[in-house]
Amino acid sequence: MKHSFLMACIIIVTLFASGSMADTATDVLGGDIGTYRVHANVNGAKVYFDEDYKGEIADGILDVPVYLTGTPYHSFSLEKEEYYPYSGSIQSVPAKGSIVHIYATMQALRVVEYGRLHLLVTPVLASVSIDGTPAGEVPETGVLIIRDIVPGTHNIHVAKQGYTPETITATVGRNEIMKVPVTLSPASSGPLTITSSPAGARIFLDGQDAGVTPLTIPDLALGMHTLVLKMDGYQDYAEQITVTSEGTTVSASLVPTPAQGGIRLSLSPLVFLGALFGAAILLWIRREGP
Repeated sequence: MKHSFLMACIIIVTLFASGSMADTATDVLGGDIGTYRVHANVNGAKVYFDEDYKGEIADGILDVPVYLTGTPYHSFSLEKEEYYPYSGSIQSVPAKGSIVHIYATMQALRVVEYGRLHLLVTPVLASVSIDGTPAGEVPETGVLIIRDIVPGTHNIHVAKQGYTPETITATVGRNEIMKVPVTLSPASSGPLTITSSPAGARIFLDGQDAGVTPLTIPDLALGMHTLVLKMDGYQDYAEQITVTSEGTTVSASLVPTPAQGGIRLSLSPLVFLGALFGAAILLWIRREGP
């Protein structure tokens, strides 16, 4: 019987302690409750108060109960895929049993219905760029497929060495697959760059005055040409050149023209007199000989 009495006392003490702890927890939480009612135009949007997740919008609203003695919230935000995030500040705290309304209007992200380009290019292995951005190289099949093209007008540039590059304009619609044929023509001209040391030499190309060095002629007919460079004080420079579509560069080193009478002018008077004296002695010896 003593054992039963002891067990009963333990149970009573335990129940009393549990009741005290429950009352304490309730006091900490605050007891008195108010409500924030979040109104939004997007069902399923996730709601956060100060980055604490509170739930999702259903039927246009979400009620968020708060304890009046708890730490007040300062901001709220809503998020959902395909919508721009929405955020705002919380200006007031609901009174006991009252509701503070919060309104949010979310905007849908712009949905782009992309198009696609099928470039049918001759020759293969040509380089392609769209609006100045590299888009790839035409494969051996001759068809370069470019996906996710934003609807609108675009500039397509196709180039390959030995061919004249082409730039075309294409207007792609939403969800459109556009086939664009591009055929490059073999190049009929190429660039020629001419430099000389020293610079400033007059350029004659196929007998025509073309300017002075350094000079780049961007579109010169392919094939053989006669190049002559002239400059005062230097010997003429002449060369047969071949211009290719990839470009040709000529670097000429000009040779100074020898000065007339340069050897005699370079002799000093003493050396000159010595030479005359030696010649006179040789002449006298020959006359006095047997």
